[in-house]
Amino acid sequence: MANVYVYDGSGVRSMAAPGERPLRWAAWRPDGREALIVGNRGTVLRSDGERFGTLAAAGAHNLRGAGWSPDGELALLVGNRGAVLLGDGARFEELPPVTTENLRRVAWSPDGSYALIVGNGGCVLRYERASRALLPLPGDRAHTMRSVAWRPDGAYALIGGYASRYAGYPRPHVLYRCDGRYTQGILATDDEDDALAIDWQPGATPARALVLVASYGEDGSVTNKALEYLGWGVRSRVLEAPATLLGAAWHPSGSYALVCGERGVLLRADDSGDLTAVASGTADNLVGPFWKPGVKSPVALMLKGPDEKVYTI
Repeated sequence: MANVYVYDGSGVRSMAAPGERPLRWAAWRPDGREALIVGNRGTVLRSDGERFGTLAAAGAHNLRGAGWSPDGELALLVGNRGAVLLGDGARFEELPPVTTENLRRVAWSPDGSYALIVGNGGCVLRYERASRALLPLPGDRAHTMRSVAWRPDGAYALIGGYASRYAGYPRPHVLYRCDGRYTQGILATDDEDDALAIDWQPGATPARALVLVASYGEDGSVTNKALEYLGWGVRSRVLEAPATLLGAAWHPSGSYALVCGERGVLLRADDSGDLTAVASGTADNLVGPFWKPGVKSPVALMLKGPDEKVYTI
């Protein structure tokens, strides 16, 4: 059985989910009615946060990401070897691939007319809802596109990359902006930075994004960083944690962010960036968090991540 953890604001409890394959990602339907949880070998689960059901996905792809359209009518699942699956949450069909790169994340534009899909080899795709077409987008590139999130007003999406010094780029970028037509690098780095998660703070004026970064040292060490992106500049600070941090997401109220990582590390970061440890009760690598929307008292799902290094997420 696979482990899923639930944080309710005061504590963490564990649930056993069906399946033996590692789980990779979760996405809540915008009304909070259910979440899709995807993983290796075509694993697709449905959950209301208490119970689980298993869906039959097309093929047996290792699935890495999922995202619902804003109206909750369509979901895209993405995975290895260019796999893109489209469905209504109950049935899925595989779209003709346009790349052989592994795809990692998907984010719908706020108006729901299209979605951006990002992955390895600097891949950025646009899925057109009306025509059901997948279109590769031009622009700057990184070794791997890791994360993507739309600014709430839909002006552009912020994309996080893995700025690997071994990827053949003289000074790779870790942050990009994409307006749905072109991907532009906006923050280059001299460090081997890996933007693992991006989330825009709800209700923030001006719009403010939290970017969680793992910075790899030549000696194998990892420094955890938080970037604050305000549209015209970036502020960076080191996050002191006992292990590599793997994910971060704002509470739907915008009052704090929940940050999770390897060896069961779980932290609350308040609006000023101060960190408070939360007892997770596990030593599993935690992937997420995925906040349940549309409810009075939101809960966050976290998944037991792979035991391998962070770049396998």
